[in-house]
Amino acid sequence: MRGALITLIVAVALTSLSVNSANAFCMFGNCDPTEAHARQIFENLLKERFDKPGKIIEFKQTMSEALEMHATGEKGFEIFFNARVEFPEGANLECKPNDAGEYSEGCSAGKHYVTAPRSVDPKGKQYVPPGATVSFDEEYRFYADPKGWKGPDGNVYSQ
Repeated sequence: MRGALITLIVAVALTSLSVNSANAFCMFGNCDPTEAHARQIFENLLKERFDKPGKIIEFKQTMSEALEMHATGEKGFEIFFNARVEFPEGANLECKPNDAGEYSEGCSAGKHYVTAPRSVDPKGKQYVPPGATVSFDEEYRFYADPKGWKGPDGNVYSQ
């Protein structure tokens, strides 16, 4: 009897592994994207968005949420966070407004700073004065991938 029970448990475990091999390692732990993943993406996108290095002085996840896109059945996950970044040298200095407060072509006057592309993004580069600290209030959406979760930077993250 005991041998049959162990065989049944092993069979169920193997079946669940074969049904969802992408999450095979998540069976015994949390397989959702983490705050550390979001921070890594933030660091990656910060380098793409700003031409000078910034120093992250605060990064805090505020909320997370599992998603399922009803039209496609695709699974997703969102991480919401706040961050503050200090730019000792400033950033995108070529976008500094002129004396009349006008911005060059390709530069944005927007003061809402984001790293992840969205339809409401400020269009163009944003000027950051030297020594300024910029606040970010963002969310990143991850999509299920056979190897883990695909982040908005195009990389796949797993445990």
